[in-house]
Amino acid sequence: MARILFLWTLLIATAAAAAAQDGGITGRVTDGATGRPLAGANVTVEGTAIGSISGKDGRYLVSRISPGQQRVRFSFIGYIARRLDVTVSAGDTATLDVALTPSLIPGSPVTVTATRGKERETPATFTTLERQQIRDRYTTQDIPVLLSELPSSTYYSESGNNIGYTYLNIRGFDARRIAVMVNGIPQNDPEDHNVYWLDFPDLAASLEDVQVQRGGGSAFYGPPAIGGSVNLVTSQFAAERSLEVSAGAGSFNTRRLSAAFSSGLLDSRYAFHARLARIRSDGYRERSWTDFASYFFGAIRYDESMTTQLNFYGGPVADHLAYVGIPKEDVTNRERRRMNPILRNEELENFSQPHYELFHEWRLSSDVTLNNTMFYVTGEGFFDYDGSWAPLSYYRIAPQFGFPVSGDPDTLYLPGALIRAYVANRQYGWMPRVTIRHDDGEIIAGAEVRIHRSDHWGRIQWAQELPPEVPNDYRYYEYNGAKDIVSLYVHEQYRLRPDLSLMVNLQYAYNRYRLYNEKFLGTDFSVPYHFLNPRAGINFNIDDRWNAYLSIAYTSREPRLKNLYDAAEASTPASWGAVVPQFNRTPAGTYDFKDPLVRPESLFDLELGSAYADTHIKSAANVYWMEFTDEIVKNGQVDRFGQPITGNAARTRHVGIEVSATVTPFEGLTFSGNATISRNRFVRHTDYSGSQPRELDGNPIAGFPDGIANVRLTYTAGPLTASWSTRFVGRQHTDNFRDERNTVDPYTVSDASLICRFNGLFGDLGLEARLQVNNVFDALYAAYGEGERFFVAAERNAFFNLRLIL
Repeated sequence: MARILFLWTLLIATAAAAAAQDGGITGRVTDGATGRPLAGANVTVEGTAIGSISGKDGRYLVSRISPGQQRVRFSFIGYIARRLDVTVSAGDTATLDVALTPSLIPGSPVTVTATRGKERETPATFTTLERQQIRDRYTTQDIPVLLSELPSSTYYSESGNNIGYTYLNIRGFDARRIAVMVNGIPQNDPEDHNVYWLDFPDLAASLEDVQVQRGGGSAFYGPPAIGGSVNLVTSQFAAERSLEVSAGAGSFNTRRLSAAFSSGLLDSRYAFHARLARIRSDGYRERSWTDFASYFFGAIRYDESMTTQLNFYGGPVADHLAYVGIPKEDVTNRERRRMNPILRNEELENFSQPHYELFHEWRLSSDVTLNNTMFYVTGEGFFDYDGSWAPLSYYRIAPQFGFPVSGDPDTLYLPGALIRAYVANRQYGWMPRVTIRHDDGEIIAGAEVRIHRSDHWGRIQWAQELPPEVPNDYRYYEYNGAKDIVSLYVHEQYRLRPDLSLMVNLQYAYNRYRLYNEKFLGTDFSVPYHFLNPRAGINFNIDDRWNAYLSIAYTSREPRLKNLYDAAEASTPASWGAVVPQFNRTPAGTYDFKDPLVRPESLFDLELGSAYADTHIKSAANVYWMEFTDEIVKNGQVDRFGQPITGNAARTRHVGIEVSATVTPFEGLTFSGNATISRNRFVRHTDYSGSQPRELDGNPIAGFPDGIANVRLTYTAGPLTASWSTRFVGRQHTDNFRDERNTVDPYTVSDASLICRFNGLFGDLGLEARLQVNNVFDALYAAYGEGERFFVAAERNAFFNLRLIL
């Protein structure tokens, strides 16, 4: 630690010496083809550590430069770098404008899709996290942490230090009801709808930007969006060759090593980039270690009218299980808050999920473009967990299954039993779309075809006193799952007049579940769902600064497969509460697999907003009214793996106000913030989870905070960038019964970072040093809860990283 502090002090001293110069350069960086300003262009004074980045208006300022002749390098991805000479006088600021010429790299064919909003054009509520913001904020944390500063967004981490199983909520809706896409490809698990961010570790290091749209109907393929949609776009290919290595270490024995390479443009046609990384941490909570490997490879070919791109990414992951929270009274106790109720070292997980993506863009004419996306995702792995709580009958070790047992199988247990739960997934799909530009806008028509197949089984991995008749590969449950997905959509963006545009979308979605090959019970069913999801909106550009919009959407979504039948738990003793298919019964007493008990949820969403932007201020405000029928809500209970048990609520309502602003009073200083006030209530709901039905009309819905706020202050002076952020999350209930004991208390937490960048050292060599301190004031708080169990966040912690760019 002393070495780190010494190195950091040395870097700051060097930066301070550089800042003592008394000349400057200012100017504007623009696109040489269009004349538009380029925001985020790199400006460096060669032979020094001094540089700057252009703002939204393309303007930059480099101060404290030694007087005399200086050579300045301007670079921006997708443009040819330029070097210009300028004379700097003591006490004076020279002016140097530059127009950069676009390279032959036209950009990733997936960067602009029908699902992405455009400012002053798309009537939707959205926020975009830009590339530079991602680079300034990312160290090792999972993607939900990066997105948590966007309006109405929160997260929590099972390990406590934001690595591993980390979950994102938008407007209080969890990832099961958020449509998540990477390069336009859906990432929600087709069977349980969740998004497992740890299955693509370190992906944030390869992101170009992330756009989060809030509200219903935000995505036109993939799972229909209820809480919103998240669109992650991986980095565009660089015009110049580069090599980057990075190493960092911090609290809780957290380490990260990475290396990245970009080929630049080869033979005016090809480009490649690759990244390898390893992230390891002991975790904040006891036995919450993680060990992630990560890889990303991209290749692209440019032809006169076509672009073809291939991506391959993923990473094998290993971690200790930490899905059980702690009692509320332990949240503020420094010793007990780190406890992990999952005690055995053998309770761990191994999983790998490689992604294969192929994109093709064919520009048939200046007005017509055809895009095709094909992908294949395969995942395989297991998690081992304690099974000593289960009697022999749970494992189907009983006479009726061919095992001689002396005694009652419902009362005999296996000391030390360890269960291995295995899953293998295969998903492939094709998503074509055609874009036709016309005089008054554009129309996009497309389709999605996805096929998902899965294998599930469980066995006793190890146990004391296991009957000798039980073979080593005996599986006490085994079944196959399947889901077929087809959707068709059309999207029209029409300019009624120069300042008024209309957007109309219509999606037809077909989803069919199937469960088959169930061992022992032979349950076999197929359940189809058909949905028609319309959306319309209008945007009015009041003047060149103000705009307003109105959006109306109707969205329906099917329940999870486990809502229909939890086949992995079907061996549960009947005396504990039988686990059976959740379907109504026929007069003959059999299950009617055409009539599931859990119904699809439906949402009517109204969004009304306005935005203002000039060279120094960018602000937005909106209100939303989300009216649900049969919303799938938590009942405050969790299953064996800490996941919430859910069911339908007849009528619910979510209303809120969201505001955000970014202010740049002068070059180098940026203040940004956002706030949400919402009300989330049952309109009509009866809960049947207890011994007696309970009417919950008017009660707050579990998991939805009524207030969220974020502020961030960033200051850049020469090579130094300092940032301070503070986040507030209001009280949220962990059940639906107004039980004040089952609430996550409001919390406020602040983070700080200091970055020092030296560009142009020894030619084109660059060095970046970063110190990140989280939870500066050492607050003891829980970030989330389910029922009587709560998930804490780490105490004050730090991470230091060095990055070398060649």
